[in-house]
Amino acid sequence: MPEVGGAIDPGSDAHDLVMALYGGMSKGERNRIKIRVRSAMKAQTELEGRYLGGRPPYGYCLADAGPHPNPGKAAEGKRLHRLEPDPVTAQSFGASSRSTPPGAA
Repeated sequence: MPEVGGAIDPGSDAHDLVMALYGGMSKGERNRIKIRVRSAMKAQTELEGRYLGGRPPYGYCLADAGPHPNPGKAAEGKRLHRLEPDPVTAQSFGASSRSTPPGAA
């Protein structure tokens, strides 16, 4: 039996069930790790005021936030970015949100 350190018999239904159970448990753990890592990365970037990338949300533009903290990437000329309100679209966005009554979407 694999659960007590023995050999795995692929022809055994019991062993097949145990291995399917282990596979499902490892897949769930992998997903939990992925969620924890992504949540921690998001919290850290928000705490540091950085932006991970992608298209900026409407009403914001990317601004330079200094050299990259990784010396190798900084040597390549890579820079950090942060979100700042876009002066053009932020005015229209602010005006439209003020004209919408609270609770109406």
